[in-house]
Amino acid sequence: MSRGYSFGEVCRALEIKPHVLRYWEREIDLISPARDHGGRRLYSDSDLQLLFRVRYLVQVRDYSVRAAGAKLIQDANGERANVKARIHEVRGELLSLLGRVRSEKNEESADSRGNDSDDET
Repeated sequence: MSRGYSFGEVCRALEIKPHVLRYWEREIDLISPARDHGGRRLYSDSDLQLLFRVRYLVQVRDYSVRAAGAKLIQDANGERANVKARIHEVRGELLSLLGRVRSEKNEESADSRGNDSDDET
């Protein structure tokens, strides 16, 4: 990962509202994105993976946010830590691919808009 994910990109990827993400950050110490020089949050692939896990635990498994944070810590230290590490690794690779696909899609979209204006002249 070269640049990180913005706050808005993370909210869109998780399909959650900004106040929810801010709340999760306050309640779960494991979620602490880096900040750029302007103070804006920059999320890493591992931050995004944690957040997808939190969303699953809270929305699907009906955990409270604090219980989800405790579960993340338990999972990281438990017997299945190696399996979970591999899952996180694969998820990271998939997120990286998703970022590349989105970049290429944006580039193609920009190219096609440029070509459309050429046709009108």
